[in-house]
Amino acid sequence: MPAVHAVVLRLRGGTVDRAITVGRAVDTVLMDGVYITNGVAVVFDVPAMIPGVLRIEMRYCVCDGGAQIYVRGYSGEPASDRSLEASVSGLPGSYCSLVFVYNLPAHTNVTVRDSTIVTPGPMRYSQLSGLMDAVASPLVLHATSLLQSQLRVSNTVLRSLHAGGSAVYAGGGVDLLLSAVVLDGVLLEASGGPTASAMNVESSSRLSLRSHSVFSVTNVSVVSSGGGFFSWRALHGVRLGAALACFGVLTASFFYHACSCLLGGVGESCVPVGAPVLPPPVGTAPSVFVREGVTVRSVFVVSAGASEVTLRHVVLDGVSAVLYVPWMARDGVRIVVQNVSLLNDAVLYVMGGGALRGARAAGSDESGPVEPSLCDVEALNGALVLTGTFPAGSVLTVTDSLLVAARPTPLVYLSGSQSSLYTPVLVLSGLRLVRSVLVVSGVALVTVMTGGRTVVVDGAVLELVGGGVAVDAAVLGGEYELYASARVVASGGAVLRVSGSQVYAAHGLVFDSGVEANASAVVVNDNAGALTDGALLVLRGSASFVSRSWLSVRGNSISGRLLSVPSYPRSAELVQSKLTLHGNAGSGTVVMDGTVALGGAGRRFVVGCLTLNGQALQPINYRSAGIIGEFRPVACGVCDADVSCFGAATRAMSGSCSCRCAEGGYGRDCLPVYLPRVDGCNRTPGMPLLSHTATLTGTRGRVGSVVRGERCCATRRGCATRRIRPPSWSWLCPCTAVTSLLPTRR
Repeated sequence: MPAVHAVVLRLRGGTVDRAITVGRAVDTVLMDGVYITNGVAVVFDVPAMIPGVLRIEMRYCVCDGGAQIYVRGYSGEPASDRSLEASVSGLPGSYCSLVFVYNLPAHTNVTVRDSTIVTPGPMRYSQLSGLMDAVASPLVLHATSLLQSQLRVSNTVLRSLHAGGSAVYAGGGVDLLLSAVVLDGVLLEASGGPTASAMNVESSSRLSLRSHSVFSVTNVSVVSSGGGFFSWRALHGVRLGAALACFGVLTASFFYHACSCLLGGVGESCVPVGAPVLPPPVGTAPSVFVREGVTVRSVFVVSAGASEVTLRHVVLDGVSAVLYVPWMARDGVRIVVQNVSLLNDAVLYVMGGGALRGARAAGSDESGPVEPSLCDVEALNGALVLTGTFPAGSVLTVTDSLLVAARPTPLVYLSGSQSSLYTPVLVLSGLRLVRSVLVVSGVALVTVMTGGRTVVVDGAVLELVGGGVAVDAAVLGGEYELYASARVVASGGAVLRVSGSQVYAAHGLVFDSGVEANASAVVVNDNAGALTDGALLVLRGSASFVSRSWLSVRGNSISGRLLSVPSYPRSAELVQSKLTLHGNAGSGTVVMDGTVALGGAGRRFVVGCLTLNGQALQPINYRSAGIIGEFRPVACGVCDADVSCFGAATRAMSGSCSCRCAEGGYGRDCLPVYLPRVDGCNRTPGMPLLSHTATLTGTRGRVGSVVRGERCCATRRGCATRRIRPPSWSWLCPCTAVTSLLPTRR
């Protein structure tokens, strides 16, 4: 059947008590809340499905009564015209087995997460002749091969209670080529007597790992009445990574708990397998590509060569949609995403060069700039992902949007990333901006989950080379407002700014792998809110500011600490650079913690106009408030360039106490990167003339404040009252629903 007639099979609720086989003319299978029982076999027949990217997803299903779930591949060579994404999440299986049998297509990506699968007694494997009932395993790999593929099991319990059973069983010959099997955060339990084992490789079989394949066992607990990993002597060509940090063959270096990958290494551990490969763009596209007023439930790929891409009034329902820049026009691309909804674990990816393995890279000198404008996006249990390298001159904007999540969303195209476990709504993964900017403005980003990380920065590094990232006038809520597992490197006059925002979280901006700034600025200004733990800005690992860089923390009103830097002997190191801590109000026992080390001429630590628990601090009290280091006090209301301006791009202070910018300085602070204001969904304005740069300082609307410890909701011009209230919203914004913050639809 032609691909255009592909069937999407969607089952919500109900009971399956008879054997079924799903495959013919189908490219997508979604099972949500389905009860599978009575010892039946549910078979996903991959060879019978149509060519392309195939998707199988089971969410919150129940498997009982000795039922088996099969993902069945090819008995011979797999077809080369398809790849497979399979996901099992939230599966309680009280008497169940999950079986992968025969050869799966290249570029298969399988995830099993947040599940408990138990086999308390013998299993009747109706689809596998010769497999003994005594295997009794919740996870079975039988006579299967994986090529450039990945099977990942995380946050899951695999339990076998039958005599001689095993939590994981491999038999019939299992062959991995350029592939990985990853068990991460898994409990393997086998309590069926002395012959039981946590994992059993059949004695007459083998588990073969070739060409840099990986079998990774991390954070795994084993409870077994018999053996642990049985018959491992049968492994051939094995590279076994126990508690794997980095895959050595494809790792260039390991620095501050981060793996730096060589070409071919993917993800946080530099494993040699990547995310599923997108199907190639089909046919020749017109220069203008438009999708409007539709609901999308299958993989969305823009045809090759498009220079104008528009998605307007589109609903993405449970699908990973990818806008892959390297397949678009080489002389520049304009992308408009407006009034788009992400529902049921939908993810919208905007990918630059290098985001997918083996594809043509973007960001080279001959590439034109990319201008993705995402406005009025709603995500309810969905996410937005920006990843890869974007060409010079690119401007990425995310404005006037609401992103809310209460459960993890699979990030299938971020191979090796663990971030989905923390329910982020905005992910910057391996993002590299060279003389380009990302502006996130006027958005509400909320994660309603214990341990949730609202904005995640992952991958090896967030690299800004003469570029910038700004989060302005936002409302951020969750356990972590922003969590960066990636090291942040800013050089060549780069800017990282969070300003004018409201934060309600346990922790604020946490940079777990440190920040390195060279002739660049990190600015956290004019924010308000409440933190129950941690500080507004937390720098861990190492914090290095050199060559006239600037760390500015000023004008913030926070219930909680303001700044946390590494403690001695590491400290925050300033070499010919400055740290400004001025005009802030905080609460608790200290304003900041950690140590500031000054080195070289021109280094400055400027402190003043601080309030702690409603009381103004005097310089004599600074040390008891946690301010450790050689500082220069500056009182409130004093005009001082060290307080207000980025020195390397400032000519002088004006009579009205404003920064007068030199060439290359922009905005109120004379920052070295022009970070444009975006007026709703309107096109981003161009760079202003130098004579006007000092006046471009405002932000649209007002985001509210925290007064005397009260939590006040944000108010903005043109508010709309959309009838969507996320669960447990009252803890964040007790006086109104979050959706009233958003501008009226245009």
